[in-house]
Amino acid sequence: MTASSTNSSATAGREAGLLNNGARVDHVRFKRKLRFGTTDIQSAMDLRDPDRLVLSYTRLMMAFLLFQPQPQHILMIGLGGGSLPKFCHQHLPGSDITVVEIDPEVIALRDQFEIPSDQSGFRVVWADGADFVAVVDDQRFNVILVDGFEAEQMAPALGTQSFYHHCQRLLRHGGVVLCNLHELDIYYGVFMERIALAFDGNALVVSTRECGNSIVFARKDTAIDARLPQHLVRPASMAPGAWLGIEADLHDVLRAARRVKEYG
Repeated sequence: MTASSTNSSATAGREAGLLNNGARVDHVRFKRKLRFGTTDIQSAMDLRDPDRLVLSYTRLMMAFLLFQPQPQHILMIGLGGGSLPKFCHQHLPGSDITVVEIDPEVIALRDQFEIPSDQSGFRVVWADGADFVAVVDDQRFNVILVDGFEAEQMAPALGTQSFYHHCQRLLRHGGVVLCNLHELDIYYGVFMERIALAFDGNALVVSTRECGNSIVFARKDTAIDARLPQHLVRPASMAPGAWLGIEADLHDVLRAARRVKEYG
């Protein structure tokens, strides 16, 4: 797969007026925020601690560590303000990270959000995420994180049955995909059903502590409650302070997955 083959869809979408997110950067006290449209906050960065995960849903998405504690290859669909890519790059140095972003205006903001430059083990690809997973055939991933929103809703192309089947195809055995969904989206239930279908029911949904979002976890060829850790263990490469910031959210997911085992 070449960059030009995926860039063409992003270019066509922008020319058709489909990517008019109105991305802008706001500053509130010690936080720098990325917004699409007029209201929704897509990402937030603490200027005093740029790698900290400010928003609840980003901390919850780090619970992929329960299922893949040492992922070698991570794919992220949607860059936004780069909170998750930065955190993983900083604290999981053994992971190779590919981030796919459709909007060049969002990519152009990467310096403002202190997103690392492209380098060995870390890259940002300008492409349509749905096209990317459909055409790539020479890579497989341990973890796929899907977090692609427009001004008012999740990007429709990231909620099709075909998209979820391609995500399943690109996962290694036992790999996990995480999808950030908005609970008020009229297609919320449809998206959940499609994910469950693509992964033979091996899925789990956990709501964020802040109202509004849920994260759906789905595993390839492995039950969602299989081989769960008995106790949470901080990765050796992760600073104690960073681990403290996500530990409670990992506990939430671990408890939810254990309930599947007990009552499923």
